[in-house]
Amino acid sequence: MRIGFVVNDIATEGKGYTTTRLGMSAINQGHEVWVMGVGDFEYDPDDRVRAHARTVTRKNYKSEETYLNELQGTKGKKERITVDDLDILMLRNDPSDDTTKRPWAMSAGIIFGRMAMNNGVVVVNDPNGLAKATNKMYFQAFPEEVRPATLITRDRNEVRAFAKEHGGNVVLKPLQGSGGQGVFLVKKDDLSNLNQIVETLTRDGFVIVQEYLPAAEKGDTRLFLMNGQPLRYKGKYAAFQRIRRGDDELSATRRVCRITASI
Repeated sequence: MRIGFVVNDIATEGKGYTTTRLGMSAINQGHEVWVMGVGDFEYDPDDRVRAHARTVTRKNYKSEETYLNELQGTKGKKERITVDDLDILMLRNDPSDDTTKRPWAMSAGIIFGRMAMNNGVVVVNDPNGLAKATNKMYFQAFPEEVRPATLITRDRNEVRAFAKEHGGNVVLKPLQGSGGQGVFLVKKDDLSNLNQIVETLTRDGFVIVQEYLPAAEKGDTRLFLMNGQPLRYKGKYAAFQRIRRGDDELSATRRVCRITASI
């Protein structure tokens, strides 16, 4: 198969990245692999999606470091490919990495991925599904049992009332964005700082306020889904548990949100 991987920028990929491992493994299994950044896409007058992509010339690699060095270095092969001729296009870029310096790049994978899908390419994940999850309102479509009590507003008085209703321990975050950016854990002794936090967050839009779930300290469980169904291996679910390191309570609060997307 001809497989394409979309990343933020080829130059910033690392040897420990999942995309690097996937690319190397695919090559070792005999597949043709192309890697492109979100800024490498082009839409031509003939209505075809193309990209300036890179590949490697060897057929087998024993280390991720060797594969990545060749992909990023002079031994790699650069070519303007027709994305529509790929069998699979995998959207592996992280929009949160482009929030500040390259806001135009945040939705590029979704936009061009959707056009490639319309032209017959299998795109993973579905760009239309990704577009629905571009902000945290997406989680409110999940059942109440798997998400914390939530308020979304720009009114500081509403935020304060919600915090008092839930004992003063709440999590605040922006409606837009991801990657744990702009997340605040407020405890009942910190309510005096609440107005300042709300003012900071509302500069960029709406603020999400959620009850703090102490159980988040025990980590979260992530499942791998395909076509809406959890994958299984030898009768067991393909899943793993993430446990926070150290005493960083914010790391736990970020996972409160993430677990709802995994169940």
